[in-house]
Parts: sequence; C-alpha cells; structure tokens
Amino acid sequence: MKRLVFGALCLCVAWPAWAAPEVPEIDGGFDIGLGVLDSDFYVAADAYAAYRSPQLDLVGQVPLRLMLTGDDGVRIRRQDWDEASDFTRLLRQLDWRPSDAFRLRLGEPTGVTLGHGAIVDHFYNATDLDHYKTSLAVRWQNLRYGAEFFSDDVVHWEILAARAFYRPLGETQSWVRDLQVALTVAVDRAAPTGTMMGVDGTNMPIALRAPVWLYGVDADIPLWRGGRRQLLLYTDVVGLSHSPQFADAPAQNTGGWHLGLTLELPAIAAKTDLTVRLEGVYMGHGYLPGYFDNLYEVERFQAQAAQNPMQLTKLGWAAQNTGSLGVRARFDLVSDAAWRLTALLAWLGQDGVSTQLWLATPEVNGLSIHAHWGQQHLQAAADMGVIARTSALAEVRYRIGAALSAVLQAGTRWQALDDGYAARRELYGAARLEWKL
Repeated sequence: MKRLVFGALCLCVAWPAWAAPEVPEIDGGFDIGLGVLDSDFYVAADAYAAYRSPQLDLVGQVPLRLMLTGDDGVRIRRQDWDEASDFTRLLRQLDWRPSDAFRLRLGEPTGVTLGHGAIVDHFYNATDLDHYKTSLAVRWQNLRYGAEFFSDDVVHWEILAARAFYRPLGETQSWVRDLQVALTVAVDRAAPTGTMMGVDGTNMPIALRAPVWLYGVDADIPLWRGGRRQLLLYTDVVGLSHSPQFADAPAQNTGGWHLGLTLELPAIAAKTDLTVRLEGVYMGHGYLPGYFDNLYEVERFQAQAAQNPMQLTKLGWAAQNTGSLGVRARFDLVSDAAWRLTALLAWLGQDGVSTQLWLATPEVNGLSIHAHWGQQHLQAAADMGVIARTSALAEVRYRIGAALSAVLQAGTRWQALDDGYAARRELYGAARLEWKL
C-alpha cells in the first residue's frame, strides 16, 4: 500500500516547484502498522532515509510486509520480492534537477502525462499488487525546444514514450510565443494479443504478446493573451498500429483527432492558479484517447468493464467501441500553499463515462489529506458501486507531535488470478516516526 500511496501522492503534486528545500537537509522515518488486504492481515514496517537539496532528492527505503493469515502461515510476503524489479523498491525516489531546464526522476511515475494526454494520460504503474516497477522520466526544455521521455520500468521495460516540441517564437515577447508543434511516439512492446491464460510462477499473466505503436502530432495555437492569462486552441492527430496477431482486435490500424481549448488563469486568487480544458474527440474504430492511462497496467490484459464478459484486452475492448465521438474535460486548481484539486471527465461513445479526481491539502491543525478517486467504463448509475471499475486511494495523516503522526490509508488494488484480474480492497493504519538533521 505504501508504494501505491506514494505514487498517487506524487500524482497530485507532479513536478512541484515548491517541493525542494532551500538548503540541503537529511531526514528519515519509520512506519509500523497493521493492514488488511480483503481478509488477509499483515504487519508492515517501512524505514526510509532521504537527502534533499534544491538540485536533488534521494530517498532509500526498506519496506517489509509480514503476512499474518493465509495458507502459508506467518511469513514475509513472497510476491513482494520474487522478481528482479522488486528490489528496485529499495530506491523510493531519485529526483535530479540540476537546472530549470532539465529534470530526471527514478521511482514511481508521477502520473505521467505527455502533451495534452492524447496518448499518455496520467499513467502510473502501482496498480498491480504483485509487480513493483521503477520508472524513469526525463524532461528537458528551453524557450524554443523541449523533449520528455519515460519508461515504465528500468529493469524490464515494456512501455516507452517520448515527445519533442518546437516553439518558433518562444524567445520573443510576442503574445503568440506559446505557439508550438510537437511529435509523440509510444510503444508497448509486449502488449497481450488475446485474453489471459492463467498466471506464471511470479503471478504474472500468461499471454501471447506483440507490439502496439502509437504516434501523434499536436499543436498549440494561442487565441488570446491578457497579461499572464491566455486561451489556447490545440489539436492532436493520433495513429495506432499493431500486428495481425491480435485476436481480440481485428483492425490493425486506427486513430483519432482531438480538438480542444485550454484556458490558463494564473493568480486567479492569492497564489492560486486555475487551468480549464475542454476537448472534443473523433475516434476511429478501435481507438480510445489516453491509451496509456492510470489503469493501463491492468487493462492491457483485461479491460475492467461490465460489458466485457469475454475478458478482452484493452485493445480488444477498444475494438468493440463503435462510437465515433467523445468529449473530455479537465479542471486544475493549484495553490502555492500545497493545495491541489484536479478533476477529469471523459465520455467516449460506447466506452461510457470515466472520471478521475485528485485532492492534496497542506497540513492544517496537524491534519492533511491526499486522495484519488476514479471510475472507468460507467454505462449506468449502478456501475458506480462496482469495485472492478473503481480506482480509489486516500491517506489521512494527523500529526500528534513534532516527530510522531498517525496515518490511515485505504484503497483498491488489482491482482492477477488464473481467471483474470480481481480488484481487492486494502486498509492500513500506522504510526509514523520522523526525524530530521
């Protein structure tokens, strides 16, 4: 649970300008707590130490989970340490930013979104209960050029994505200086070609694999600027291509067209910025926007939808979507005081309605909250109560003293079983002891 909470919390505060301390400092902490995963109880112990400076955050940890119930008796949970990538969890985070132009990050991906999210939209890889992955994300930019790259895992990568942009007037003071064009390329080199066929010795789904490629061109066109505020028109043209081996998705090539508006309102209130986006989508047969999203690690094997009795892969499920039009909207309210509220809403034809909500608050009277709630493929109001279409996570923390806090976490996780992915509920309570030099 701790790694999932960390990933979702980073999602709330991706690339925060106010996160780095002004001078180097060393701190650490220790969590001891009791958790329950459905009906299985465990004791968790997580020690960490961190070095933080304006240019570098380096955090190491030793997370242990001792299962108290189950068929194997009391033991350290085997699935937490049975793959090479599991041992990369000893590095919780490396965040290196030697200048304003460059940033490199190792750790849980912080809700990675490239460009307008047409291809990669709030991706993170902490949904699968049994398979830890350490992601790499790199970003470089100046006034005219920029590039960003990410990989889902540094040990055994399957997903790569990169985007490069060019602003021809970026070094001028023109009101259209944010005019830009960009190119994005992404690949899942081992996407499942059909439904799941059981699991292997590490509880990984067994499936035939083949690459899926997505590629897109996008542009931002300024329509109005008043001071720091502006209105942008943007468009994305995306193509998706895969091998004929995909039994679930007969169409080999498809794509879509996105057209939207972004309204940026910095300083709408004291130290508070607001960004609003509204986007229309034309979807070719077999195409869904935001293909690499927050549940992709699970849905690439099995789309979590009530209308999917055959347990089709995400690509196969997308091939069933015959709706050609969709709408997506996004609302971001961010404060320098560490408040953040992000809401996303998408209606994508027969794929139904998907919603996402993130909330992060600063500490007020000792209390702070970080939470994420999302639902996929809602066709009716009754679907809102189905756990298999709900990704939820919340951490409530209450500071008891200078070094002691009480923490309560609750969320949903997914685990691969012989007959498909199952959603599981997790609840965790802990005492957190922290120190700083």
